[in-house]
Amino acid sequence: MQRLVVGVSGASGIILAHHLIKYVCDKGFMVDLVMTPQALYTARYELCEDISTAKRFIATFAPSIQQNIHLHGIHDVGSHIASGSHLTYGMVVIPCSMATVAAIAVGLGDNCLRRAADVTLKEKRPLVLVPREAPLSELHLENLHKLARLGATIVPPLPAWYTRPQTIQDIEFFIVGKVLDALKIEHNLYPRWKAEDTAKELACH
Repeated sequence: MQRLVVGVSGASGIILAHHLIKYVCDKGFMVDLVMTPQALYTARYELCEDISTAKRFIATFAPSIQQNIHLHGIHDVGSHIASGSHLTYGMVVIPCSMATVAAIAVGLGDNCLRRAADVTLKEKRPLVLVPREAPLSELHLENLHKLARLGATIVPPLPAWYTRPQTIQDIEFFIVGKVLDALKIEHNLYPRWKAEDTAKELACH
């Protein structure tokens, strides 16, 4: 069973982490989950659930999903995901706050999430960051540019209007689908663009 590290920071968009974890666990992955205290605060607000701990966040999943999630404490820098010898498929930080972006960009491994991201970069495994901020300052852009040059893939949580989303979940699934694309994990979360779609659209006018 392949393992994927999922870091959840305090930026808005916790539902994206929830969708991602559910999908990859359904695909047979084991998820190594690490959440910041700020992520728990955001989760309580955005998911309208009594999520005071990471264990309560995991409890929002079906039992079949829960058994594939391994929780790591945010202050446990001795965790196996903080070591390069622990083999993983890669890591996603979703959503990724600008503080987390900055810390990873300068190699500040002062907690389990940041250290795991640092390990993922040094081992040259896929690292996908989903930064949630608007507008982006020059400093934010510099940090993201640096991480992109170091090998991380930056996937901003932006909707795609060409898929003609009908619900908020359609938009969320598109974003999670783009994260899975970056990891080269197959999915059917959003419709792929096809050349014939353009011809059909032009024929309508």
